[in-house]
Amino acid sequence: MNELEARRLLLADPRHLSDELRDAIAREPALGEFRDELLALDARAHAALTEAPLPHGLADRLVLRARFGGSPPIRLAIAAAVAAAAIMLPWHFIESPSDELAMLDHVRESTWELGDNPGVAPSAARAALAQVGVRLADSTYRIRHLGHCVVAGREGRHFTIDGPTGIVSFVILPASKQPLAADSLRKDNLVAVYEQRGGVLLGAFSGSGMDGAALRQLMKGVIT
Repeated sequence: MNELEARRLLLADPRHLSDELRDAIAREPALGEFRDELLALDARAHAALTEAPLPHGLADRLVLRARFGGSPPIRLAIAAAVAAAAIMLPWHFIESPSDELAMLDHVRESTWELGDNPGVAPSAARAALAQVGVRLADSTYRIRHLGHCVVAGREGRHFTIDGPTGIVSFVILPASKQPLAADSLRKDNLVAVYEQRGGVLLGAFSGSGMDGAALRQLMKGVIT
């Protein structure tokens, strides 16, 4: 089974894996990361469609309206279904998130990558990043993890380093045709800074207390 066949099978069903597909994932870490992306997307879609509460008193108002006149019950039922669907449809299904937000969510959801720490030789990292048009600077920071990722429908690279105050993540994607939506973001304790260089979108992420200015300076010292 080649990688393309494995990805097609994962797109069809990322939860139930054949022995052959498990072997392919064990051989190719990028397939495991692709499966994690699919499972995370599935979990977000499930949460979005099940967690949003209905307005308080909606059921009582529908019953009273049906019993004491007004619109026919069938019209009330249709209206209730439409209202429920509108309430449960989250904003991110109506408006696609920006690349910057998608990168931030990818880092927040890929927590296993923070614990993955086999160490990566600088020469191997340089070769991998060169494939996406990025040069790794000569620095003393140790690279913990390096892998492929799929964010906003595009394949890029994700790597982590031992930063000055803790683990720092980097995500590199082919840039879209849209202008940069934000050069920095924060969600909970995770700080993110972004920079577009030619056809590449760079993001650096820290949850260990670095501020945006320090993180941006670190990014410039790691990726040239």
